[in-house]
Amino acid sequence: MSDFFDGEMPEEEQLAMADHLADCDACAQELASFDALSRLTATLDHPSPPAGMWDQLESHLVDANGVSAESLAAAQPYRWTTGPFAPLVMALAASVVFAIGWVSYQANLTTLGNLAIGAVFDQYFDTLHQDPIAAQQLLLASYDGQPVDADSAVHLVGYHPAITGGLPEGYAHHSCSVIKLPQGDAVHCQYLRPDGSALALFEHTDERPAWFGDRPATEAVHGDTKVKVVDLDKRVAGTWRQGDRHITVVGAHDADEIGQLAGWFDEQGDALADQ
Repeated sequence: MSDFFDGEMPEEEQLAMADHLADCDACAQELASFDALSRLTATLDHPSPPAGMWDQLESHLVDANGVSAESLAAAQPYRWTTGPFAPLVMALAASVVFAIGWVSYQANLTTLGNLAIGAVFDQYFDTLHQDPIAAQQLLLASYDGQPVDADSAVHLVGYHPAITGGLPEGYAHHSCSVIKLPQGDAVHCQYLRPDGSALALFEHTDERPAWFGDRPATEAVHGDTKVKVVDLDKRVAGTWRQGDRHITVVGAHDADEIGQLAGWFDEQGDALADQ
């Protein structure tokens, strides 16, 4: 897909791929994510060395080799790129350049990873309210996920997910799966309302703001629970800490529905603690 997007395929293969994309929604979605990444990566920063770094490097070299600043100044144009200090200077300079490049690479790699996740979840959000099954298949295909029941989920993630045990009256269990995200596995369950609309829940160990890209989050308090609420245009998402993990709800009608669910999970946790 990358070769097709970059126009690097032979013409015959490029045309064949274009025909395939016209009939394959999954590949068309993948191509759309490449386009989204291409536009977003154009905004990445390119870090520069801190101001005064080379002066500090010279100072450290002078101190380390017992050379006074006066004798250094008198040695012009001998300076640092020639003479006995040259190998040390070049080695240190190479190390500094490598370190800056590595930090920049890691930062950009993390940013690219977050952009990729955000692009996939954008498609998921758009698809969920129209076709829950297609939305689930998107995550399963993108992150090597697998359908699970409550018992098999425990073996895969190492804990008893709270979201696999059902929701309050009015939500019918539809499906559950475990998806292997770059930041760690997450349990994903879908429930259906009486009108057929879908509500998705994710249970995960850490916060996952990358799922929502640059959408702003507002904080609301429901009982003792702080919930971060994100507007998804047609629906609302919310995430909160539940014990040692986090629960994220996607596809809620409004913040009140998220608050009711957060309160319900708190009650379930209190009931289990009393047993």
